[in-house]
Amino acid sequence: MDRKNLFLALACFGGAFAFYIFGTPRAAGPAATSAPATVAAKAPAPSAAAGKPGATGVAPPTAALAREKAAFVTLENEFIRVTFTTRGGAIERVEMLKEFADTERKAKVIFNQGNPDAALTLVVENRATRAWEQVLGEFKVVAKTDQSLTLAGALADGTKVERVFSLGATGEPYSIRFTTRIIPTVAGVAAPAFAQTLGSWHPTVGDTHNQFLSVLTHDGEDTERTGMDSFSDSAGFLGMGARRAKLTEELASPGKPYFWVASGNQFFASIIHPLGDSRLGAGSQLTIHPVEFAEGVRGLDGTASWGTVIKPDLSTELTGDFFVGPKEYARVSALPDNQVHVLQFSKLLGFIPFSPICKLLLFLLGCVHFILAWSGAWSWGWAVVLLTVLIKLITWPLTAAQQRQTKKMAKFAKPVQEINEKHKDNPEKKQKELMKLYKEHGINPLAGCLPILIQMPILFGMYTAFQTTVELRLHSFLWVQDLAAPDTLFVLGGVPFNLLPILMGITMWISMKMTPSPSADSSQKTIIVVMTLMFPLICYTMPAALTLYMTVQNLLTILQAAVTKDEPAVEVIPPKKAKG
Repeated sequence: MDRKNLFLALACFGGAFAFYIFGTPRAAGPAATSAPATVAAKAPAPSAAAGKPGATGVAPPTAALAREKAAFVTLENEFIRVTFTTRGGAIERVEMLKEFADTERKAKVIFNQGNPDAALTLVVENRATRAWEQVLGEFKVVAKTDQSLTLAGALADGTKVERVFSLGATGEPYSIRFTTRIIPTVAGVAAPAFAQTLGSWHPTVGDTHNQFLSVLTHDGEDTERTGMDSFSDSAGFLGMGARRAKLTEELASPGKPYFWVASGNQFFASIIHPLGDSRLGAGSQLTIHPVEFAEGVRGLDGTASWGTVIKPDLSTELTGDFFVGPKEYARVSALPDNQVHVLQFSKLLGFIPFSPICKLLLFLLGCVHFILAWSGAWSWGWAVVLLTVLIKLITWPLTAAQQRQTKKMAKFAKPVQEINEKHKDNPEKKQKELMKLYKEHGINPLAGCLPILIQMPILFGMYTAFQTTVELRLHSFLWVQDLAAPDTLFVLGGVPFNLLPILMGITMWISMKMTPSPSADSSQKTIIVVMTLMFPLICYTMPAALTLYMTVQNLLTILQAAVTKDEPAVEVIPPKKAKG
């Protein structure tokens, strides 16, 4: 290896190491996954958009103080326990009865715990001040069954408010059907416009860069994401692009109301989905603000409004479904109006969509797991392994052809090198001689590209899909405690020891060594060294399911290289030397 290639290898290794250091998850306890029981919240400044639907104009501590003396009512089914507060008639929190907060499996995941604002809190325009204010008056329980609740209250001016909630109305156990009616009491005066809050989630331990902690909007065509970046100071790059953190983010969809608005983290989401005439108004508006939890942990909340149509009796009404639950692919893909987009599949290079591949891979993973459900606690791990085997079987003929072609080209490494040296000053002549050599011996130098072009989208699809696959969350396999997190065995000096990425690097090195290099150029060896160093570091903090997939894929590639037959020996006639 010459100095240039050595420098290249060291530079790539240093870049990968820096990626690992800065991408390593921050130390966090279970509280980063599940909300703490008690949180002292800081108040963001009142919205700068007071007077616009969706802008609260009210500091959250006002809500927190008003709710201290509230009474609470609960509804529950097999999957969720919903706690309502009589202060404002909103949802205090939702407990996921089947979702644990961490691998100890003691605490449950709780939506909106520690948020000073209840979810679906009403925000109404004050006719006198034109400011938007939260409705925090006392609501009374008018009717209650095992699966439904009706609350009645009033605005400061006596306008009546009725709120109805029910579970199981849609057949989706994580969905809460809600109806909010505002009925005027003064003749000839229409009910005021109103908005509702989304609620918030705590970030997960694995989402180190707040990639998935966000608020999403969907207008029937496009899904727009607002993340934590907007509410954090940024120094930019060498001072370029520096910005100050925003207190609020204002979004609007004039003339084309949002089909749904969601708040979510890496594995869970809450989605407000208006129904029927409820979204026939002039448009939608949304105000987003950060929520301060304990120990510097932050979440996102929002206040959304739909320009609801005023009815003949001058009342306004909004009916919709409020999904609060895990982002399981089969579950959210069954929700209407493309609510599956809450999975936030990333794009290659920022603009190449991979959602079709991700959806296909998750569908196949679910099908494989259904077949292997009998295998018990390790069923999701075996599902990843079997899915890897199936993908390898599909791509086996292409990979076998690639390996045979590579072995065949390796036998011509010396003649190719001689041609390169002989015609190094004449690129056109060199290319002509190489093509002649390849044609005489039936070599296709591009034959090895097709398998790579097929496998790279699958790899990127796995990388994208496995980052938000809640189905793998907290499921163990072999020594892995959580397939949706790195397989950390122990921490030494603040650095976690993850075994699977190391095994992935070793098996990758072996598989590359078993495939002869088609060129005698030392840069080929450099590429092998760089890749076997970079990939484990890049994947070091990725979900264990991804590194498990890549490790099994490497093992199958090693097996394939061992059983792939070599091309028969051929006599290579070196190019004749020019006379004279």
